[in-house]
Amino acid sequence: MRWNPVEQIQDVANKFGTEERIKRFQSGELVLVERTDPRAIAMVLNFERKVSVVSRRFITSESFTKSNTKVKFGYIDEKIVKIFGKSQDVPAGELAMNTLLESTHDPEIMVALGPQSKRFIKLGQVYQLIEEQGHGQAGPLLVNGYANIAYILDENGAPWAVYAYWYPDCGDWDVNVYSVASLSEWRAGCQVLSQVS
Repeated sequence: MRWNPVEQIQDVANKFGTEERIKRFQSGELVLVERTDPRAIAMVLNFERKVSVVSRRFITSESFTKSNTKVKFGYIDEKIVKIFGKSQDVPAGELAMNTLLESTHDPEIMVALGPQSKRFIKLGQVYQLIEEQGHGQAGPLLVNGYANIAYILDENGAPWAVYAYWYPDCGDWDVNVYSVASLSEWRAGCQVLSQVS
């Protein structure tokens, strides 16, 4: 069979589905992930426990600010309010806390988490857990200098990695945001949050 580049390009375009998805791929918001052996994917994460979150209204700018007395923040990425908007209703539910077993990039972690319904959580859910450990108390989030990583969709449906560290030496929380297209590598021992189901 002779290779026909026009047919190949049409086939790729059909797999993307819409013009919007093609533009998101071109901008780096949508990334391709190579299919891996399911046994290898299963080795990336280890489920540790479930954590409940309650339903409540969440206002980004009032929560992620150094004037917040409930949480001692050392650094807050200014992109948080810009990317995720001003407020949202946080649904009640259960989050899964998963330990990263080997150094891995965002796309591979997202594949290991499973379908999109499990992969993404809300910024307000992450904040709720940070608030419960606002001054470095023990709890479900790591407070040993390792990252607590969550994948969150912005208002346009683009995925971002939001991660929070408690630095024992400084005694504060640092919260950052990266595009998953940046292909950050997370070290083994970090924790990844996801939906339980």
